[in-house]
Amino acid sequence: MTKEETGSGHGSEPGSLDSEYDDGLAISDIDVPSPVTSPAEQRKNLDTIYNFRLIHKEPVKFKSPQRRVFNSDHEIYLDIVDYERSVTTHIIYPNLYTIQLRYGEFMWTVKKRYSQIYQLHQQLRLFRASLKIPLPTKAHRERRSSFKQEASRNKHSNKKMPRFPSKPEALIPIEQLPTRMQQLEDYLRSLLKIKIYRNHHELANFFEVSHLSFIYELGDKGKEGMVQKRTQRTASGSSAWNICGCLNQNLCVRCNFVCADLCGSWRTRWLVVKDNFIVYTQPSSGRIKCVLLFDSAFEVSCGIFPTNVLLITNLSRQIVIKCPTRRTARDWQNYIREKLRNEGADFSQRSRYMSFVPPRSNVFGCWLTDGCSYMSAVASALEQAKQEIYIADWWLSPEIQLRRPPNGETYRLDRILQKKADEGVKIFILLYKEVEMALGINSFYSKQRLISECRKPENLKILRHPDHAKAGVFFWAHHEKLVVVDQTIAFLGGIDLCYGRWDDHHHRLTDLGISPEENMASFLSLGMAASLFPTSVTSLNSNSNRESLFEDVMVQPSPENIKCDTPEMGRKSMFDTMKSRMHLWNFSSEDDSDDEYKPSVSSEQNEDVFINEESKLKSNISSYGIKSSLDVSCFDKLWIGKDYTNFILKDFQNLDRPFEDLVDRSKTPRMPWHDVGVMVQGPPARDLARHFIQRWNAVKAEKSKLNPQYPYLLPKSYRNFTEFIIPGLKQNRINCQVVRSISHWSCGALDPEFWEGSIHEAYVDVISKAEHYIYIENQFFITGGQVKNQVGDALVRRIIRAHREGTQFRVYVILPLLPGFEGEVGSPSGTALHAITHWNYASICRGKSSLLSRLKSSGIADPSEYITFHGLRNHAELNDKLVTELIYVHSKLLIADDKIMICGSANINDRSLLGVRDSELAVVITDEDFKPGIMAGKEYMSGRFCGSLRRSLFREHLDLSGPKIKDPVCSEFYHGIWRKTAEKNTKIYEEVFRCLPSDEVKCFDDIKSHFRVPLTNTNLSAAKELLRKIQGYLVMFPLEFLKDESLTPNPGRVEVLLPTSVWT
Repeated sequence: MTKEETGSGHGSEPGSLDSEYDDGLAISDIDVPSPVTSPAEQRKNLDTIYNFRLIHKEPVKFKSPQRRVFNSDHEIYLDIVDYERSVTTHIIYPNLYTIQLRYGEFMWTVKKRYSQIYQLHQQLRLFRASLKIPLPTKAHRERRSSFKQEASRNKHSNKKMPRFPSKPEALIPIEQLPTRMQQLEDYLRSLLKIKIYRNHHELANFFEVSHLSFIYELGDKGKEGMVQKRTQRTASGSSAWNICGCLNQNLCVRCNFVCADLCGSWRTRWLVVKDNFIVYTQPSSGRIKCVLLFDSAFEVSCGIFPTNVLLITNLSRQIVIKCPTRRTARDWQNYIREKLRNEGADFSQRSRYMSFVPPRSNVFGCWLTDGCSYMSAVASALEQAKQEIYIADWWLSPEIQLRRPPNGETYRLDRILQKKADEGVKIFILLYKEVEMALGINSFYSKQRLISECRKPENLKILRHPDHAKAGVFFWAHHEKLVVVDQTIAFLGGIDLCYGRWDDHHHRLTDLGISPEENMASFLSLGMAASLFPTSVTSLNSNSNRESLFEDVMVQPSPENIKCDTPEMGRKSMFDTMKSRMHLWNFSSEDDSDDEYKPSVSSEQNEDVFINEESKLKSNISSYGIKSSLDVSCFDKLWIGKDYTNFILKDFQNLDRPFEDLVDRSKTPRMPWHDVGVMVQGPPARDLARHFIQRWNAVKAEKSKLNPQYPYLLPKSYRNFTEFIIPGLKQNRINCQVVRSISHWSCGALDPEFWEGSIHEAYVDVISKAEHYIYIENQFFITGGQVKNQVGDALVRRIIRAHREGTQFRVYVILPLLPGFEGEVGSPSGTALHAITHWNYASICRGKSSLLSRLKSSGIADPSEYITFHGLRNHAELNDKLVTELIYVHSKLLIADDKIMICGSANINDRSLLGVRDSELAVVITDEDFKPGIMAGKEYMSGRFCGSLRRSLFREHLDLSGPKIKDPVCSEFYHGIWRKTAEKNTKIYEEVFRCLPSDEVKCFDDIKSHFRVPLTNTNLSAAKELLRKIQGYLVMFPLEFLKDESLTPNPGRVEVLLPTSVWT
């Protein structure tokens, strides 16, 4: 019932029915002149109290005088709007008042009885009395001084003081309730106007506010309050009161609670319910002690019979709280359930593919091919970070250059992170903690290097996981590659921020560098050439189409303002380079640009484009040499030290010496790296941040629960996103859903049987529903037969359906020609390489359960009419000698019908897809904007996002222009261009280099005979003439390679002791 329903609400004068007041709190600063602030200044102050960065400030205990939950410059509006009267259950205090408050943009209500208001009054009187006692502390002296000044200033004030109506509630008849409500309202309003009271911890507790209440990006204020939490461990069977886990064996809920009541204790905690999570803090320290994210397992219950105890459970935590009364427990339960039904519905309800989040429509993103564009965009986003940076990597190299050629150390990863930490940005990094005997990625070095060089280590926190022996996880890895900035923009895909990943569409094999003098001269001449020669020059190994393709279209900015590493075979002119760079800024200006030749997209800044001043160049070279203790000659290289890699020849070692070469670059070509990443903004970025937060909080609870230096993280609300502008990137409107592979060990779930395999579900669904084509790039293709994932089964079913319907349907699969493991084919050192090769071929073409065998047994005489397998290869000239190397395909990409795609970190194998093994991340992107195209010879609406990525990859692999690659289904393209080009390139490479892998090598004994004198050693000019006919990088995948050999580990090798699941 409201005041309006019961009559007037004006207060009474002394002498009326309720004329007894307690004036013991008569201090006021109402008359204290406050500075006049402009609306802009007021907004700035509000922004300060709303700033998300406040959650990372050093916590303050609730009773500390320094604690501030309200800003004294802003008004707090209060009204008592309603009451509930119950004289049967509450005889002494029958009235429950509903108090509505507004502070800035936040509104909330609290329900209090007169007894609670009276208790607040008594606590504040005690506080006021304590100020008169001269305690020998500085803080107390300051409070007393402030108290005296305000009392003196307002000694003669005629303004209304806080007057507490002390007449017992039971003596107030119902017709006098509006008057009582008005009196209580006046009293509480007066309290809020007094500085010395408004931030007192008792008043904050009464109005249910804390330091988390008014963080705008956390959503509504939510419900808060003091509760009692039962002590217990969250891991099943590990509770301290659980008698070593014995009481957890099939006990009923009642016995479990009885055990907890007998053996556990209760601790005071401040509970907060926000839009999509629950958090509680420790009042004695102010620190966050637990975060419970809303998820599919989230429940709140109070048992069969009403009590004041609630059980709150999610995937990772289980807490039992005791409320003051059954009414408050019911209020908590109802409020939490209401949040779950509304803001929390996206996380608590079942989503497509059984993912932890639903699809997000009307969002924006862009694709990024190869490390050049990906790392450049990441660098731009990191530079714009204002609040938080999240990085999750399988491997992270602190010294990696995100933009090249290096401009000193400006864009070195560790320097960027150091700079942002100095600015107060909080940086959180999750690294996979490798088994050191098996992997040499040295995550310990990465952690120590980043922390030791950070001037503000309190802003940089790094956790490694898992602890193998403790967790019992030896074979599985955290394989995600994720960067999130301010929970607003996110990058993911197959690209770790580590050595060997940076590359561009040229996929260079060599990087010898030049002298500083030559380098300076080339830079200077490059600047002049930009204005004198706006034409392109064809490179030696290009076909006749290449020159025309570069005439009037945008090309990915590439670091060709240095001398090319391939003196003849791979050289492009400076003029062509400058023309390419000038087109960078036209990237997002037209709708049809994705049909022109642009191998990939990048956001290289203009300060890296033109360097015209000799003094500036000298300064850059000098500073680089001093900072890194490197020879100046390193400056002109694209790949410095360990970054110049060839994985099959030599795996990584001595990573603590990052600037020492791993291989002899004068003799050994590097192995190029092809990869694809995605950038998304808005709700999908929040989803990816939520995944990171779930993992971080789980690792924090497991490894650093009592270490206050590692905080719990809080997810932002899904409102009001700040737009990030990445120069040079064209974004498209899409529908995006985050999917993942995760389980008990990787996310800290309570249930050891929990797992999520939404990436696998997405792959199977997209393949099954594809109408025209499927394009796959992946590091592995291990599926079918003994392998559990159903990607191969879905492909077989879809191809058989197309065959029976008589429709054109194509499947393109691009894989690395050899697995990226150190070793020599045919030797004992190649055991791991052989094992992965075995499972790839067993899935593709060897054995009855292989994909091609199943298609043939289903009546498809020529499976190549529907599915084709390929690799990528490049060549160059190294010190007057022709060399070739495979391009290592590391993408984890599927595109279907130019309308939908899956991109992330998951390989096509059981490790990545089953969910219970490696942890993975991916996004399923569906186009929402389309443009006219062609499919199977007919007009077709092609997605601007997925279709443009497919066409860009086709251009890169085939070195062809737009019109020829618009239709990926028709026979003219599939047979006449795609397969014909791959077969021609394969034949040329075989004749010139006699390289591996090859269909001519069917057993180990064939290897020596295969390496008979290649054409490059007998007739160099003829070899060069043949190589001019190479078009793009596409080659056939050698399905006959080593078909007569058993490639499984031999008895006596240590690899034979590993379970099959390690390889699959």
